[in-house]
Amino acid sequence: MLWSPGMSALEQYRWSAQIEDTIYREVVTRFAPHLPLERVAPRRPAATPAEIEGICDNWIWTAGHDSLIVQAATKALDRLFPDLNEQYFLARQIGDDGFHAEFVRDYVKRVLGYDPIRQINDIVRIHWDALEDLPYRDIHSFFAWELHYELHILSRLHTERRTGQVGDPGIKDFAEDRVGPDEEVHRLRILDWWLDYYAAHGPAERAAIAGRVIALDDELQRRLNPYLNSRYQRSAANFGADIRGKDVVYDNFRREVLARLLDMPPEQIGRLTSLGE
Repeated sequence: MLWSPGMSALEQYRWSAQIEDTIYREVVTRFAPHLPLERVAPRRPAATPAEIEGICDNWIWTAGHDSLIVQAATKALDRLFPDLNEQYFLARQIGDDGFHAEFVRDYVKRVLGYDPIRQINDIVRIHWDALEDLPYRDIHSFFAWELHYELHILSRLHTERRTGQVGDPGIKDFAEDRVGPDEEVHRLRILDWWLDYYAAHGPAERAAIAGRVIALDDELQRRLNPYLNSRYQRSAANFGADIRGKDVVYDNFRREVLARLLDMPPEQIGRLTSLGE
């Protein structure tokens, strides 16, 4: 697929949203051709109380995700990143995701008439119960955590954006004009840091680092599978997204991302825990 012999992630490119989109398209074309590569029709506005509550439910869970990032990235910044240049990209991620979560909190207050902060707190605890200290244990566990919370989830989000049937115009502009661009900046800056870090090591060191990252990424997959599957079910229930083939799309998208960022053929990565396990 995307990786090919002689194509070095370390020397020939920097990450981009186009790479992410291409990975998704090639995975879908090969493993899930029933999914569209482009949106066929716009979403219809949520019309019933149940649909409106469903939209808010999804955003509350997203606020929990973002709030976990605020807490975990803050711990990582304090413990792992003494360099001010590195602190800047984490500070951007922390500030943006805090703003996103607070916006969602206010949005739910306006739409449903209650403060969802207790639900958000409960969701953050679900994350911490699964993650324990992995986001800030060391540099490699931090990177594996960022992969899961910024990169691997794109498989679901790309499917959701292309196949979701129900939406809310009241939050559409915020999602497209603020959240999307912010998250792209987070990914690009984190991955620029990673590619520089990885390239600074020799081949033998990189092989050891790759093995460590793959093992940590897979540990996180096992820990997060119940949560990730619940998000897919919410995507289907709340947005009407087509999640058929979710396991094979997610698994192969994840494998391709790892192959790119560790500069190795996808098959060399070995067996990975499936979303479906």
